[in-house]
Amino acid sequence: MRLRQICFVSNDLENALRSFSFITGSDVCFRDEGVSYFGLKNGLLEVDGNFLEVVSPFKPNTTAERFLTRMNGDAGYMLIFECEDADTYRKKAVDLKIRDIWSSDLNNGVKATHYHPKDIGGLIISVDSMNNTNWKNKDSYWQWGGDSWRSNKNNKCSIKSITMNCINPGSLAERWSSFLNLSLTNNDDRQCIKGDDFEIFFIEDQKKGIDYLSQLNLRVDNSALKKEILNKYKDNEIVICGTKIEIE
Repeated sequence: MRLRQICFVSNDLENALRSFSFITGSDVCFRDEGVSYFGLKNGLLEVDGNFLEVVSPFKPNTTAERFLTRMNGDAGYMLIFECEDADTYRKKAVDLKIRDIWSSDLNNGVKATHYHPKDIGGLIISVDSMNNTNWKNKDSYWQWGGDSWRSNKNNKCSIKSITMNCINPGSLAERWSSFLNLSLTNNDDRQCIKGDDFEIFFIEDQKKGIDYLSQLNLRVDNSALKKEILNKYKDNEIVICGTKIEIE
């Protein structure tokens, strides 16, 4: 299981993309016209074979617009995982009574399903497969990233982990671990599930009364980029799309 794409929602698409571009050293590699089906426009940035996406609603009464209202502003919106065969998780979702809100089977064998956040908890989760036996290769085909990113790879930074702030972290961690078939470890103050190239931490937070993506940890391997980030932000907290960005 790979965490291939993290999606954020913003009222100001271009500003959010510029902010992510600065801290990742990556330009926008693709804008997917297909998301207009959901009343959205977007942009993606590639980071070491995985992707950060920002979407923004341009039509009223979209799921994304309602989410922005619920979160009182920009926020983490969706996690897209990659596996060998998405049908495995579709069957599991039926067994666990997890509804889907969108599903697609493309002619090239790509399968994708968005699962209902009220059932899975926290965020929209999608589990996709690319009909590719080489899917674990970090530069393997990714339908939603366009065709040009592999010719202009960004190896300056990579996604290390995310943190979910939760009303009941143990419950959400167990639900995600069970559905995604990922190992779960429990510590005194947080839970953690691990995939092939990522970790997701769950900590208790009662303040907002909801579960939400609170932090994204990026590993920056390029010393010049890390210096630029430190010079700009100094000791100030980095917050993009309502999410704290921790640089390692």
